[in-house]
Amino acid sequence: MFCCPYPRDSSLEPVQVPLIARTQYSVGTQADFSGFTTALADEVEHVISRKDAQTEDNDAAAKSSIACAFASVIQSWLFFGLASEALDQDIKHEDFVTLSKDESAEKSIDARIPEWYLEKLKARWKQLDRKLSAERFEALRNAMKKKLESARLAAVTMDLLCIELGDEDNIIAKVLLSVHMLLYVVAHALDRYKIKITHAIPTLSVTTRFLMRRMIENGWCEKRLNLFESAPLFYPAMYFLSSFDPPRSRIEDHSRCDSSRCQVSSSLSDPIHRTAECLCEDIPVPIEHINRIIAAGGIPLVRVTWSDTGKTMLEVVPYTPGTIYIAISHVWADRQFGSSRNALPKCQLKYLEEVISTIPTGMDQWGLEGWLINWQKTTPLTGEIEPPSHTYQYFWLDSFCIPQAPEHADLRSQVIESMNLIYAAARYTLVFDKALQALDGGRRPGSLAHGGRPTYYAPSDEHLLDVVSSIYASNWMGRAWTLQEGILSGHIIFPLNGSFAYLKTLWPHFDDRGLSWGAWRDMFIHWIPEVIRRDLRDVLPRKHRAEMKAKVDRRVRGDAEPLRETVRSQIYKHMKQTLHVEEYRDYARTPAGRAARFVKAHHALQSRTTTQAEDIPLILMNMSCLNANAISQKKTADARMKQLFYSLESLPAELLFSNCSRLGSCKVDAWIPREIAKAKFEGDHTLKLGPLGFTFETKKGCQPLPFYLLSSAFRAESFRLALPGQEDGKPCVEHYDVRALQTPGAHEINNSTSLWCIVIDRSLQTRGARFIIDRVFGDKYFLNFDCALTLTDINTEDDHSDEIQEPETSQSQASKDQIGGALLTGEFILHRSHDPQDLSISRPQNPEQYSDRLTVICDFIYFLIGYLERLLLHHFFGDENSLSTLFYCFYSLYSLKKRKWVEAGLNSFVHTAWMATYRPDWDPNGRWKWFWKVSNWVPPVPFKTMMKWYCKVMFSLSFTFGLWSGVGMVTFYWMPLYDREELLGMYVICLVGKAVLGMVF
Repeated sequence: MFCCPYPRDSSLEPVQVPLIARTQYSVGTQADFSGFTTALADEVEHVISRKDAQTEDNDAAAKSSIACAFASVIQSWLFFGLASEALDQDIKHEDFVTLSKDESAEKSIDARIPEWYLEKLKARWKQLDRKLSAERFEALRNAMKKKLESARLAAVTMDLLCIELGDEDNIIAKVLLSVHMLLYVVAHALDRYKIKITHAIPTLSVTTRFLMRRMIENGWCEKRLNLFESAPLFYPAMYFLSSFDPPRSRIEDHSRCDSSRCQVSSSLSDPIHRTAECLCEDIPVPIEHINRIIAAGGIPLVRVTWSDTGKTMLEVVPYTPGTIYIAISHVWADRQFGSSRNALPKCQLKYLEEVISTIPTGMDQWGLEGWLINWQKTTPLTGEIEPPSHTYQYFWLDSFCIPQAPEHADLRSQVIESMNLIYAAARYTLVFDKALQALDGGRRPGSLAHGGRPTYYAPSDEHLLDVVSSIYASNWMGRAWTLQEGILSGHIIFPLNGSFAYLKTLWPHFDDRGLSWGAWRDMFIHWIPEVIRRDLRDVLPRKHRAEMKAKVDRRVRGDAEPLRETVRSQIYKHMKQTLHVEEYRDYARTPAGRAARFVKAHHALQSRTTTQAEDIPLILMNMSCLNANAISQKKTADARMKQLFYSLESLPAELLFSNCSRLGSCKVDAWIPREIAKAKFEGDHTLKLGPLGFTFETKKGCQPLPFYLLSSAFRAESFRLALPGQEDGKPCVEHYDVRALQTPGAHEINNSTSLWCIVIDRSLQTRGARFIIDRVFGDKYFLNFDCALTLTDINTEDDHSDEIQEPETSQSQASKDQIGGALLTGEFILHRSHDPQDLSISRPQNPEQYSDRLTVICDFIYFLIGYLERLLLHHFFGDENSLSTLFYCFYSLYSLKKRKWVEAGLNSFVHTAWMATYRPDWDPNGRWKWFWKVSNWVPPVPFKTMMKWYCKVMFSLSFTFGLWSGVGMVTFYWMPLYDREELLGMYVICLVGKAVLGMVF
């Protein structure tokens, strides 16, 4: 049994690390692992000297021996050294050897780390915790944390240094993988919440490259792996995914894909029947009704109905504020709900209607009867759920609601540009992926509210890791449009085989912090400082000296793979981060906020594909909080991309260095990309749009990008470049081999009289861009983009042409030797072609995101109405105490309904105003001017924080003066919005404070 989980049906065997350590590590030889660096450096020097002694004929054998020597030292010192120090005893190499059926096979170690080691490690530190004093125990644990950090730094250093070695057999990569896995296991046993764990380092790491190659061999698309550039994973989670078979790996061949483009196209094709034997008829949608609603600027919704004779029909209605509907997101390649004829087979339509009808009713739709009478009517232990709610009948499906005929191309474009509105206004987004629909994730009765009646079947706890990994690897997660759909909706449901997977509730149900006594007890114990817990434990009798900490549920830990739940949690959080669902709850109100959204959207889209290039600018605009609906439908994809970049005002300068297709070469706006490029934006340098053009700006504390004037006017595709530099404080010459990345229009300009300059970026890797100088005005250089460059540092010990040529050097001399560069100083500006169209719009992606302001406004209106009612009662009846008890009973029910009416009225009003922003003729200074000023006003203290302070004050006053109704109201208001541990702390503080006040007064 092993610590880290492994996919149950993986086609790959677990990674076996060869046992090649030749040195037995002894505990106590090092005070910490800082000596690793010196020992490894000595070994590097020794190995290099051995390499120099090898003949050229045995170069391959020499590289192999070097790799084995490196791996042996790393395994002896880092793996077995860390394992021994954590247990404080010498560990024999054979203790970690995995038994093999083939006795003749070489000895190896399973990278998942044996479970016995984790149990032994926990037992050791648990015993020390019981025997030693608090000070002594903390001293030992801090010393071990220091050793762990030293080992981590040494492992990361070797991971980066060994990238240049020819590790063809992946020996070093496998050994380093086992070290990283062991680091995580030790940190997990000590204190995984406070110890820094190493993420997988994309591209630059030997271990990460090995795991990414393993994923590609296992059927993953290489473009999907760009995701790890912007959001890296921990090694146990990435190792699990590298062994996980993608759901569609057997029917899709991604062997020809690369990091920039997926070669597997999903062409639009007609749907097939649910079974091969089915010959049912196609059910068309009334397309004339669809066209009429779209032409009027509305959203068509569809509902399945039946005639008196049992014939299946489709009813089409326009969307109105308050209408509840489901948006359908699906993969066209599955051939389920994609149709080019606005019709679906009857069997597919029946299946769709059955799934929609079984979606459970949300808590906000539960009536008073549902809350009071049916609350806990059944429990998850009974294995029963409520019958289908049939709450949701209307749905939006692109095959029905987007005209497919060529003569309706204008209506089709109009609908596509309103996709952000369609998914944002939907109650749920139902995701259909054929591989996920066939996934058996088990099932258990689940509820959308803890302790509430079960209303649907959720995946079982033991299958959660497989469900999360399948969603993560699904085709739906690899499409560009689905990223926008997931962000805009925020409420995503994945139908599985016999269950529903809600994106926001994919965690074990026994981890849900409810109102049970055990949950409150655990929260109370965790809230007490560790030092106090130890002192209390020492005071208790010996038989009660249990550890004062929350118990780990056996269902979470399991009898095997104790880190299974930890890996699931990592992949789940990583998946939500890639969708940016949580981040998009708040909307961008400033240019800086929109620029930040663009960077995040660009990173997320690097791992996603789309069949239509013209969709990219539209998706980026929607995700950057820009008003894409204000752009004319007749504009080309290039024109839309221009509008996008001009509207953002601030852009990462790294866009100039990426290898991608652009709008041209050596002309205005040639630098603007046509596609999503693989690039990582650090944010140190930006392009700021000004009156003259895009200027280069540098983050405070960073060095500005250097510009060099080239000595040759010849536009070479590849050349040697000599630039001035400094080494040890002395002037020197830096030599580079430069290659121009292929760009459209590279043959347009080759004028010997042109002046060329380059900009160099040395942040992550040496790269740059070449420009043609259009004109110079004072210290201002006006530039037009030519192409991106890659620069490779070269050794020039034998090069005698170290003198940098001046810019006046002739073309023939430059071509004969090399091109020199002279440092330029001044302001560098990229030409602009036109004034930008203002597409900025500060509105949330979803009307629910007004909740922070609506809470304050709703409370104000509710209390104002209540105050007016009290005045009227006092005016007509005089003394309120003379009213009957029956009157107060009815008045209480009225007050409950009154709050719901106020909330419903406000939501309807906000929804109407929010819908108006999607119209092409929307004017921020028009009808809703005052509303947008209020909604976009950012107070010094956020509304949510203000309400939190208000709740704390009301809670303290109510508790102090014994107003328990106020305490209860604040408690029930607090729990769904804020941290419950903080609420428990408020109870403890008020109890102690009330006791102290009672003793004093």
